[in-house]
Amino acid sequence: MDIHGRQLQSAKQHQVFVNFRGDELRFGFVSHLVEALQRHQINVFIDKLERIGEDLTNLFVRIEESTIALVIFSRRYTESRWCLDELVKINQLTDQGLLKVIPIFFKVEPVTVKQLRGAFGDQFRDREWEYRCDKPRTERWRDALASVSCKIGLTFEKKSNESEFVKIIVKEVKKMVQPQENYVVVPFPGIRRRRDTSSHGRQCQEEQVVLSRESAVLVQENSKIANQIAVVSMRYMDIESENSVIRAQLGELSERLQSLNSIIEVVEGVVGKVPEIPEFLMNPWQIMSTSSQPITASADMFYYP
Repeated sequence: MDIHGRQLQSAKQHQVFVNFRGDELRFGFVSHLVEALQRHQINVFIDKLERIGEDLTNLFVRIEESTIALVIFSRRYTESRWCLDELVKINQLTDQGLLKVIPIFFKVEPVTVKQLRGAFGDQFRDREWEYRCDKPRTERWRDALASVSCKIGLTFEKKSNESEFVKIIVKEVKKMVQPQENYVVVPFPGIRRRRDTSSHGRQCQEEQVVLSRESAVLVQENSKIANQIAVVSMRYMDIESENSVIRAQLGELSERLQSLNSIIEVVEGVVGKVPEIPEFLMNPWQIMSTSSQPITASADMFYYP
């Protein structure tokens, strides 16, 4: 981790930053979630805490000050460019190992977010068109959606119990923020050991730290590869959709050509083969040049009875 990264970690103030579509969730699900987190002494930040009139880019500073980001994907999430800009910042810090993220799929399927389906995808494409002059920005939006939605998250279905779902989120957040002081977790399933202060114990701990770091690096690399695959898959689907339109247009043109050929056959059957138009009629301006006698004007040409 570089100096800037260490400075960011030392400046952490908010344990949890909540990224969500305010008009849709602020006074419902998010208010219940924030209340539950605060009730468990978890310091949480949402954008309503910003001072009125303050530059919203300060929200990016709040993200840097946080330890965990809860990204709540909802049906209207992609209506907001601010949600998408925050998501890009969250994704950047997550890739640098400076932030942990939990994607929450609220009444929207993970595959809908990953593949930009339905109204969720339509609204995103509306934002892409709105900011079509800023292609790098929209590409970062698309990459961040693919990256974060591929991470292990929590899904709230339409018939789920909201109160129970909030409890599950709080439980997962507490696991992340509570320090594991008395245990060292070996990066293999089901193995957990107490700290040992002996030299052999310290050596084991150092080896476990190395293994843990290597495991984290591999997990991060695998995540990046999965993200790249998701991005390529979405682009392939876009191209395939365009190809479908072109194929449909080609089919329509072929049908029109067949209809035209049928009409020509009918006409030829009635009047015989359609005669070719003489070349001199196709170029009437050349008729004058074929005559060897000049045309002279006379007074009779201008006589009207």
